[in-house]
Amino acid sequence: MRSSALRFPSSLLENAHRVYLGLLPALATFAILHQYGHPAPFWLFLGGTVAVSVYLVAVAYYTPPPDSVTQGVLVLLDGPLWLLAAQITHARPMLALGFSVETFVLEGSAVWLAILWLAFASPLLTRGQRWASVGLMLIATSVIGALAWPYLQATFGAGLRGFWLLAGILQAVIVRVKALGRSPRSARDTDASILYIVGCIGVWIAALSLGIVLHGE
Repeated sequence: MRSSALRFPSSLLENAHRVYLGLLPALATFAILHQYGHPAPFWLFLGGTVAVSVYLVAVAYYTPPPDSVTQGVLVLLDGPLWLLAAQITHARPMLALGFSVETFVLEGSAVWLAILWLAFASPLLTRGQRWASVGLMLIATSVIGALAWPYLQATFGAGLRGFWLLAGILQAVIVRVKALGRSPRSARDTDASILYIVGCIGVWIAALSLGIVLHGE
């Protein structure tokens, strides 16, 4: 009975963390496009779909459930705490939903760089798989980097904000390398994970379209 009572809040925190991570690409993309627009929306859609899909697969299948409520809270607040430090060092917001942009850059970069690291370090991949992984991750990081660049220019120019963002990315990469080195979630979670990935991609596409439309008004 006690074990069930402890599992409930842990499961609630795990689901909240997954929803939070899944909505980050949509919130960040909308915020940037609404403010800055993009010169090549079609290529952003293609490259962004690759980047966001890889990110969501990592979140859905390779984000381990917390062992306790305390661990769940720490995992949920891990990324935001780094960026809270950045907010304190430069409290003025850069743009509406700017916090989501920095958090997605942090979490997304951690996933893509971790996969890039494992593509070279893992002995299990064939040469073709290795270079395919490298190519996809370079596409992902370059597309999202180009999307976020106008905002990141302002961020890195504002005191210690850039330092805290880079420190958070480094710490998150280490965590993701360890997570991606483990076995994925069991088959019983497959259907829910697929729905999660498809749903979050749909929300991201809607946010991309809405951001482009509102920027033009």
